[in-house]
Amino acid sequence: MQIDTGTVYLGLFGNPVKHSLSPLMHNLTLQKMALNCIYLPFEISRNDIRDAVAAIRSLNFRGVNVTIPFKEEVIKYIDDLSEEAAACGAVNLISNEKGRLVGFNTDGKGFLLSLQEEGVVIKGRALFIGAGGAARSLAYEMAKAGIGHLDFMDIDHRRAADLAEFITRVTSCSTDAFAMEEEQFAALSARADIILNCSPVGMYPHNGESPVISLDFVKSQTVLCDIIYNPLKTKFLLMGEERGLKTINGLPMFVNQGALTLEILLGISPPLDYMKEVVRNQLE
Repeated sequence: MQIDTGTVYLGLFGNPVKHSLSPLMHNLTLQKMALNCIYLPFEISRNDIRDAVAAIRSLNFRGVNVTIPFKEEVIKYIDDLSEEAAACGAVNLISNEKGRLVGFNTDGKGFLLSLQEEGVVIKGRALFIGAGGAARSLAYEMAKAGIGHLDFMDIDHRRAADLAEFITRVTSCSTDAFAMEEEQFAALSARADIILNCSPVGMYPHNGESPVISLDFVKSQTVLCDIIYNPLKTKFLLMGEERGLKTINGLPMFVNQGALTLEILLGISPPLDYMKEVVRNQLE
């Protein structure tokens, strides 16, 4: 890769970022497309995030992805928000529009694209395990896409209730909230058409953990999703496979988010299959 005065700079702000596969995926994709661009990771301390956002302008970065713990914090330092970012109160992409910084949230759209790829129709009832920031973005997009009802479960019942209230306030979707208890999960899972693990339980290096003990009451046609992509098959999804359920891991969501980043920042349609191959090869 040749870096010169015409090189377009993209980046990632977060802490930590060492584990992220975004730089590898983006840089190999940009090279494959013969684009004079580079994607750089920056591990930023909380005290420096304001200066880091200002540097997007001063260093003329085309844009940056934003990850934990700065998705909410950066909103104070940018000029405008997309509809999704404003509704969810979180930003995972900042685009530099000739000095004007615009925040986007591609979490939910990336997930919906992954469902479409797998031929999953968004209808009926969806059950969320975990009600954090990722769940908020996914639930918002699913509600807008026409899901009939959303149930939220979290070890913190208040957090589940807050998310349920948010969805009913900003969309026409009906919701309920529950504490994360196995008996309650069994009852809700028996009615769910889509079940999503939006919690970190089962993420590397804790591969042997699952957010639930049993999937015995889940319907045979229910789709099981996990937004975790490392490992590619969490214990939660392996339990679903043993039941013969359709399962979707976090890889297509991660890759579609990446593709949306390049589409928004560079106006290009990157090769999704190649991007998936890059990440899969790194994880297998």
